[in-house]
Amino acid sequence: HGYKMSNRILKNLTSQEIRDLLVVFELFDSNNDGYITSAELRRAMRALGFKCSREDAKQMIADVNLKGKSQIEFTEFLEVVIDRQGDSRDMYDEILKGFSMFDFDKSGSISLDNLKMACEEAGIKFTQKELEEMIEEADINGDGRVDQSEFIRIMLQTNLF
Repeated sequence: HGYKMSNRILKNLTSQEIRDLLVVFELFDSNNDGYITSAELRRAMRALGFKCSREDAKQMIADVNLKGKSQIEFTEFLEVVIDRQGDSRDMYDEILKGFSMFDFDKSGSISLDNLKMACEEAGIKFTQKELEEMIEEADINGDGRVDQSEFIRIMLQTNLF
């Protein structure tokens, strides 16, 4: 990652969760400066399924940012997520459950066949072209499959959760 992780972060989050949360952080770091403001933090926390008011977001930043800045970097964002994890139904877990429902063969990614089977099981009809477009939309690295972080990104972007 190139980030210095505290023991608390390493104890509470798996390396996959850290990678996935980096995707979320980067998605909401709109000017790509490596920091998110309280408004961006609020949107990121809501996307992860946490209730978060403007005041909450400002307070969270004040709690983790000892330098008194009004924005936080990635490792401070992880601290905020850890602080809030026990607070409410965790959207992140829901998204991961969704991912494993599609990943029938437990390969760690969703193929076109996986998507087709999931839709058939749910009784949802899509054309082959529509299914291909869905995979294409979510497939950022272009390998023809949707891995876990691509799935998380598309779920957060489309606000399906």
